[in-house]
Amino acid sequence: MRLFAKLFLLLSLCGAVPLAFFGGAALWRSSALRRDLLQASARTGKVSAETGEAALFAESRRLHRRVVEARAAELEDFFEQGRKLVGLQTALASRALAEAPPPGGPPLRSDADMAALRRDPEAAARVVRVAAYSVYRLAPGVPLEAVRPRLERLARLGDYYAFAHRETPWLKSLYIGSPDGFLLGYPGAAPFPEGYDPREGGWYKKAVEKGRVTWSNIYLDKDGRPVITVAEPFFEDGRLAGVSAADVVLESLMDRLFDLSDLPASEAVLVNYLGQVRIAANPEAGGKFKWRSFDPDHAPSVGAYAGGALAPAFAAATRDRSGTLVRGGDLLSFARVFIRTRAGGKEWHYLVRTPVEGVTGPAREARGALERLQAALAGAIDAQARSLERALALAALLTLAGALLAAAFGARGVARPLSELAAAVRRVGKGDFEVRAPAGGADEVGEVSRAVNEMIAGLKEGVFVKSTFKRYLSASVVDQIIKDPASLKLGGEERELTVFFSDMSGFTEMSERLEPRELVGLVNEYLSAMTDSIFLQQGTLDKYEGDAVMAFWGAPLSQPDHARRACWAALDNRSRLKELCKDWERRGLPSFDIRIGINTGAMIVGNVGSSARMEYTVLGDSVNTGSRLEQLNKLYGTHILISEATRDAAGGAVETREVDLIELRGKKKRIRVYELLGLPGQISAARLSGYRLYEHGLTAYREKRWDDAESALRSALAALGEDRPSSILLGLLEGLRREPPPDGWDGTLHGS
Repeated sequence: MRLFAKLFLLLSLCGAVPLAFFGGAALWRSSALRRDLLQASARTGKVSAETGEAALFAESRRLHRRVVEARAAELEDFFEQGRKLVGLQTALASRALAEAPPPGGPPLRSDADMAALRRDPEAAARVVRVAAYSVYRLAPGVPLEAVRPRLERLARLGDYYAFAHRETPWLKSLYIGSPDGFLLGYPGAAPFPEGYDPREGGWYKKAVEKGRVTWSNIYLDKDGRPVITVAEPFFEDGRLAGVSAADVVLESLMDRLFDLSDLPASEAVLVNYLGQVRIAANPEAGGKFKWRSFDPDHAPSVGAYAGGALAPAFAAATRDRSGTLVRGGDLLSFARVFIRTRAGGKEWHYLVRTPVEGVTGPAREARGALERLQAALAGAIDAQARSLERALALAALLTLAGALLAAAFGARGVARPLSELAAAVRRVGKGDFEVRAPAGGADEVGEVSRAVNEMIAGLKEGVFVKSTFKRYLSASVVDQIIKDPASLKLGGEERELTVFFSDMSGFTEMSERLEPRELVGLVNEYLSAMTDSIFLQQGTLDKYEGDAVMAFWGAPLSQPDHARRACWAALDNRSRLKELCKDWERRGLPSFDIRIGINTGAMIVGNVGSSARMEYTVLGDSVNTGSRLEQLNKLYGTHILISEATRDAAGGAVETREVDLIELRGKKKRIRVYELLGLPGQISAARLSGYRLYEHGLTAYREKRWDDAESALRSALAALGEDRPSSILLGLLEGLRREPPPDGWDGTLHGS
């Protein structure tokens, strides 16, 4: 008020110009406040946009590095498993050659015997890649009797061959080339070329020349699949005893290596230690990457490939194990892959190129929208302030008689709300979204105040949505909700959704072995990894109940493929848990397994709770069925059980087998239960054959064809090894033979 006190004194001394002085001061003050409002609003928008864009880009760089490091680690582990397979074959072969062959070992078959066996499809289905045996091929001019003793000693490897192929889907063949002129291996699923001599093979010569583990170039087999051969020589009393080798199919590994759906990448390559691009991948329509390989004679250098765009990443990868850098409008990510030999190894490099525009584009769009909002707000403030100034000037001319009194109260009435309005905008710029501009009346100042309050409410709503849903939704889903709030429905409603339950097995025994701090740390690691899998498939995390996890798909945002997402999350849960268990074993901590149940059906979804606390959750009979499926894993010895509705909704996105037809306790409706096995192409042909034999036995069991059922189930056990569903059905079958079921029996398991 000191300014206006001086004004009143001046007006009293200069009675001739009181109104002019007041009017000028009021207009000046209004203009200054208008300028402050515009500057504060502009600073708020600029700081918010720049900070958000920088944070998004930094997080994107970290995500790129994590994804590239994870893919490189998978590739490194893949090659290490291949090397270990050959190393174990080498050790077993050396031992077999040093000992007399035991009686009754796996059969030894010639390539001619296998050719005859393959002509009988039923016999081939029971033996090839299923049973334990060894196949040999003699080079031209090598008599069988000359090498029979060594062949009979090596024949005991048949058990290892069958086990390795059963447990390793990507293993194509294991074999040993002998300097005596024969080759012995597994599975012998295709005939050898005429005149074949293993000693002339490139894999044999290279391993003998190097005297250590060697890797071939990537080549395509007769089915067009990329294959690589790892070989290692072994010796007996200083003399070459043979070359141990394995052919490994790279198809599933390459699909996984170049699965970059989480990143807006435009290029990914695998570069060898010579700087040659051996495998390259680019996205097709739909975002899926398609890869292609180059043979070493025609492989481009990383400096020549794609105009040398990835050369800086290769140079950085030779110095650092992993990282990211920005060059020429591209975000380049890299990670080193160490392919081990016996005493050393060679370094390959996995490089990914992402246009910076693909990373910062969404941030710039949001920044542009905020700038437009700020500009609109500034225009409104400016227009209303100027209108106010004109109103003040007109009022001063019309009210000359009461100018002094009107000036004092008018200046105070105008300055106070504008000052409070400016203070409110400054607090918003500092992140305080609880502040409110003075409500004002129906005049222009009140209209500006309401516009500012609407801006604050909009900003607060975005912060509220993100802070509320980030606890049980992935960041990408939260961003979709903020971008399109109309898609969010929180009221209770019935929808077809997919619900997911998981629980740790052996948790009680583990909790008794660990200290409380160790137990909490281990459970937190486990829950973090499982939650990441759920969020990766854009699921909604419902709750944690101790060591159990509940989630669902299809709400709050509609997801037509919710069943497929739930199944893929379950498979990723199992994969991540295996990696965690390896790390825990290295740290001396116990490991455990999990059971998962998934069901698809009509459920009630919405906010449930009291006025003090609400939960966004699902309710209904279909939810209870999902929980019961998780518990049924204990009975069948399985890891993931899904309902028929889930299997039908997921379609060809997953591999399954039917386990049983059950009637849950307290329910009259029967459901078919399926075991989730993996993704298409991940399961070996031998194991798929075993699962189909089980389903054939299940059908025969329901039709009371006991002999057919027993034959199929025992064949399934032979193909799969230990299989609880097959054992359960065999036990039930024996009882039903003694006491046949009544008419109308259909094999339903009651009261589970």
